[in-house]
Amino acid sequence: MKILLVEDEEAIRGFVRINLKRSDMEPMEASSGEQALQLVAQHGPPDIALLDIMLPGISGLEVCSALREAYPTMGIIMLTAKSQEQDKIQGLELGADDYVQKPFSPGELMARIRSLARRMRLPDPADPDAATASSVETNGELEPNVGAVAASPVETNNEREYSAGALQEPAGPNNGRFIPLPELCSAKAAGSHESALLPGDEALQVADQHPQSAAVQTSSDSSTSADDYKSEPVPPHDIRYYGAFSLSDSERRFWKNDGEILLTPTEWSLVKLLLDRYGQSVSRDEILTEVWGRYYAGDLKVVDVNIRRIRQKVEADPSEPVIIETVWGFGYRWYRGAAR
Repeated sequence: MKILLVEDEEAIRGFVRINLKRSDMEPMEASSGEQALQLVAQHGPPDIALLDIMLPGISGLEVCSALREAYPTMGIIMLTAKSQEQDKIQGLELGADDYVQKPFSPGELMARIRSLARRMRLPDPADPDAATASSVETNGELEPNVGAVAASPVETNNEREYSAGALQEPAGPNNGRFIPLPELCSAKAAGSHESALLPGDEALQVADQHPQSAAVQTSSDSSTSADDYKSEPVPPHDIRYYGAFSLSDSERRFWKNDGEILLTPTEWSLVKLLLDRYGQSVSRDEILTEVWGRYYAGDLKVVDVNIRRIRQKVEADPSEPVIIETVWGFGYRWYRGAAR
């Protein structure tokens, strides 16, 4: 599991680095926000980012916003001081999945990372069976698409290769979307946009010059045309429908009226919990336990902040929610009659 650690204090960075390595995690270190974004541009995105809020240059909040915009499914944990209450809430609103308050113990930090990794369905480095299963999956990765704007990463022996100047999410459920960071990437796409003939047209073009081979080429290319140009993506086999909304557990995808809504790992877990309890009220305590873990000791506002973010994505008017209802003094409910 690759972890991006962004912390300007060397003592804290060294302390966290040691504990990450002890847990068989692979740290990528940066002492500033600019250096962090450059690392991601050069080496590809991590699985989870640990971001200190107070950094020289651009703040951890700005780094959080940039990473979340580029990688909707990346895990992000903010490292905050006790006095940074407003910054903590702002970080959650910008897309952070969780936060750890300084000073923190190694056990608490590792527990938060593992809790987020479970929500993201990442293999636990401490679990040899999970690591083996992960390596088996990556051995069957597809080769990069040469004509694409950015090639998909090829994972071999837990190493990733990325095309220069591009950012790409690791292949897997809900990933594989090329999203450039405007601050770091060139807007110029790789490759040309020359028009190409379909196989049938190409065969007709050479028919006059090579009448005998044209028939053979047309026949052989017909199967290619059917597979490459007319095939439709196979929809997930486990889509569940809830009025205007639907989701797939296997691909961790969520739609409204057939339009996909990109969710962070925490937002996905929260939406799935509410839809699993469709039409029923779910308490804040249960949400905290199911999404953040049984021993979560952070601020209860984390639930409300994430609900507010989800409402901005699913409600026609987030200020007047009709889909995710507030059950005052208790929790939240996904309205069973929500068909908008």
